[in-house]
Amino acid sequence: MGGQEGAWAETIIRLMAAWLLLAGASAWAWRQRLGLSRSMLLASFRGLVQLMLLAFVLEWIFELRHPIVQWLLIAGFCILAARNSASHHMETGMAWFAASTGLFVSCLVSLPWLELCGAIESQSRTLIPLASMIAANGMNAVSLMFHRMAEGGLAKDGVRAAMIPPVDTLKVVGLVHMPGIFVGMILAGAPALVAAGAQLVILYMIVASSFTACIVTMLMMNRAMKVRVCD
Repeated sequence: MGGQEGAWAETIIRLMAAWLLLAGASAWAWRQRLGLSRSMLLASFRGLVQLMLLAFVLEWIFELRHPIVQWLLIAGFCILAARNSASHHMETGMAWFAASTGLFVSCLVSLPWLELCGAIESQSRTLIPLASMIAANGMNAVSLMFHRMAEGGLAKDGVRAAMIPPVDTLKVVGLVHMPGIFVGMILAGAPALVAAGAQLVILYMIVASSFTACIVTMLMMNRAMKVRVCD
């Protein structure tokens, strides 16, 4: 029991140390009147609660073996992520449906292909975390696309802007950026080449799936707007 309490105390100390960095950034944003302070703090508390809840149910999630149940959970990831992206577009309802479809298609294209090629395993322990990565990175890309469109830019300009972060990350990996999966596998004792290969699979997947999510969402939004004009 004492060891467990010590681990909890150590975790809390680490969280507080990292949160103080975020709080400092939030205070700086408030002084500069950037309008980011409140959203940064709220996001930090939401992230804490959500991740802790996930930690408690993770073992149950990893026990899911039926493909239909797995994909229902993945669809839930996409719907929740799309809701956040849709908030950056004036037509929230339409954007939510389009983004949900785009994110789900990106998972439907990427995961079965990697599984078929033997790059990943079909277990929930593998599929669910990778699907969450696709949904989260796709959400960021679609949000950037919607934000650019809200500023009056063309949809294609939004796609180009959305793809800058994942492509830039891929450009500097191994030079400036040492990604988390690579570092984690190295710390766990995996050979460096194996860790590099696993990380590259993830990075290629993220770039391709983010692009897919943006393109499918853009096409659906264009189609919906044309139908509305015709009506």
